[in-house]
Amino acid sequence: MTAPPPSPPPPPPPPKPTYEPATGENHTNFLTWSRAQGITFHKITPARFQHAGLGIASTAPIAGPVPIPGSRRSARRSEPETIAFTPTASLLTRENLRQFAPSLGGRDVRALLKELGTHACFAAAIAGERGNGANGWAPWMRVWPGLEEFREGVPLLWREEEQALLPPSAISILDSQKKKFGRDFEKVKKLGFEFTRDEYIYAWLIVNTRSLFYKPDTPEYKELTREHCMALCPFIDYFNHSDDGCKVELSPRGYTVTASAGSIPADTQLFVTYGCHSNDFLLCEYGFLLPTPSNKWDEVSIDSLLLPALNSSQRSVLEAEGFLGGYVFDRSTFCFRTQAAVRMMLIRDPEHPRSRARVERWRRFLVGEEDGERERGEVERWLLNSLTQLGNMIRVR
Repeated sequence: MTAPPPSPPPPPPPPKPTYEPATGENHTNFLTWSRAQGITFHKITPARFQHAGLGIASTAPIAGPVPIPGSRRSARRSEPETIAFTPTASLLTRENLRQFAPSLGGRDVRALLKELGTHACFAAAIAGERGNGANGWAPWMRVWPGLEEFREGVPLLWREEEQALLPPSAISILDSQKKKFGRDFEKVKKLGFEFTRDEYIYAWLIVNTRSLFYKPDTPEYKELTREHCMALCPFIDYFNHSDDGCKVELSPRGYTVTASAGSIPADTQLFVTYGCHSNDFLLCEYGFLLPTPSNKWDEVSIDSLLLPALNSSQRSVLEAEGFLGGYVFDRSTFCFRTQAAVRMMLIRDPEHPRSRARVERWRRFLVGEEDGERERGEVERWLLNSLTQLGNMIRVR
């Protein structure tokens, strides 16, 4: 009698999630508060990820938009599940700043917004309300990162000797950020706010790192420039950044998050996209970096190498044509602006009459009427040398 075949081995256990759900009284109270405000979230939880801090994880599969069978390839797709929704009434906006910040007292909020701008004014409101346990948004403020957490990642709070280790491209961003914060803090002090520098810079960074673009179709916002169109958004500010994140849409009702592509498995970290940003920008503005292969927008500025190599005549011509500065390379190539500048560098005195023919050929290159083959060898040698210089700078740092 033949023995029965052996039973197949049991299936391997599912992989252990790479996160731990965010626990503690503050997070529990915030989720309770969120639901009471009409904030909804499905099949997700705030979670702590190794090397990534606080974020959002899926607790069950989430349906994304998929083609409807029988429809044309580019036609209809099924509606994705709503992952999270925050109603407009729960946001911190220019419209409800008075409601959010009783500490503003009798100040004219419209005048403050005009004098300070949205970022600085929001920061003043947050700095004044941070210790107010009776504030209607207090459960939300208690789950924000603390100042010490910002110190770990945000270069604006580093010591000068630590900031000096940044590459020139990041130092340029940081210098602009320092000037902006300095201007905002001086304005706030002149208006009689009595915050310490730490109190205000903390609130300023909260706005800088957690605001979303917000421009509803209302008369007040039509005249506002992009830098002043922002809102802070409870719960959705839990999401971290990646190049290919979930879709975030603003409607008159509020912000809605859905899957942008296919379905999302359980135990997956969910992201939204903050924008097309280099790692230099992400570090200075948000305090984190993406691994280079996963940041398709990463690029390196070479202004610090190229600008000093240009003489005044070359700079003048480049500026007149709109090609002075903003020189970068990414993982595959140098940008066109860089190629234009290096080709100009080969014309020693472009404003002299004897250089007229070469400058006209350079201008034809800018508009695609000249292939640039004559100078290609010299251009490539300069660019390769610049890569060597950058490598040496990195090794020294």
